[in-house]
Amino acid sequence: MKVQKIKFIFIAIGYLLMSSCTTLLYTSIDVLRPAKIAFAPEAKNLLIVNNTVVQPPNVGHVTQLLGESSRNILLQTDSLSIFCLGALNEELNGKNFFSSVTLLPESKNTSNNFSLVKYLTTDSVTKYSASNQSDAVLSLDKISVKDVLSEFYLAETGTFLSTLEVKFETSWSLYYPNSPKFSTLEFKDTIYWESESYFRKKSMTELPKRDDALIDGALYVGQKTVNRFVPYWEKVDRFFYNSNNKLIRRGIDSVYVKNWKNAILHWTKALTESKNALTQAQAANNIAVVYEIMGDIDKAIEYATQSYYYLAKQSFVNYDLYFRTTQYVTDLTLRKNEIAKLKIQLGE
Repeated sequence: MKVQKIKFIFIAIGYLLMSSCTTLLYTSIDVLRPAKIAFAPEAKNLLIVNNTVVQPPNVGHVTQLLGESSRNILLQTDSLSIFCLGALNEELNGKNFFSSVTLLPESKNTSNNFSLVKYLTTDSVTKYSASNQSDAVLSLDKISVKDVLSEFYLAETGTFLSTLEVKFETSWSLYYPNSPKFSTLEFKDTIYWESESYFRKKSMTELPKRDDALIDGALYVGQKTVNRFVPYWEKVDRFFYNSNNKLIRRGIDSVYVKNWKNAILHWTKALTESKNALTQAQAANNIAVVYEIMGDIDKAIEYATQSYYYLAKQSFVNYDLYFRTTQYVTDLTLRKNEIAKLKIQLGE
């Protein structure tokens, strides 16, 4: 598979006034997250197989109108697997994680039993892999949907509320040619729409059509599933402290021009020269964030932990800052564990 390096991107800074002498400066960085499952390093060509049985039209579709008993309705779902896999195929090709991604959209499942998940046989996997020159086979074995259309009257506002909740469950399996072992995964996704109006009919008509909602939901599931199978980028918020302390301010000035070495130099001085626990906590936090931006997670954890202990030494504890710092240490620890997984998934 293609190797992608972990990177951190400094985006922008925003402000939050904490007090007359302290300001929080927010920034966002792009963090690479690991997938739920790791493909084998030699898996360069992926084959996606439709192995589903169509959900019967009389299963899973409920309408609950105002003042009426709930009732089941008939709704065709025969195209949901195709839309889901089509979206997954398109997104995976756009990721450039594999050298090639091929989709077999027509179901290979000859069973009529929707409730039973039937996995691919070893012979089938070998045959499909050989004919499509693939190193790994990802199979969608079941896609089921439960959707409820409801109406409510809100007495406090005198309005009507219509809602449409669609819940998807998908079952997947991952195979390698000539291997009897395979992995299975199950995911649940929910999509929700609501419409409110003084007019009952309007609140209902502003919801998407039921058929369209199911298709949109299947596309959403396919797109979301990509991040479960390959590493993905996610923006996370981080913050710097700025205060009246001259060394803290000088470090912030260096941040604006991305002079990380100089920023660390000023904040290290503040950490060692100041006798104020809050200033020391702020300096340690800021150093931790810079080390994270630079990709040194161990150093980031070291200084974030120092910040935590300096905050705890104060006679008056600011619980908001204490919570932020505790959460930051937790996030960094998680990131360290994720990087170990990423190295496996990226074949490093």
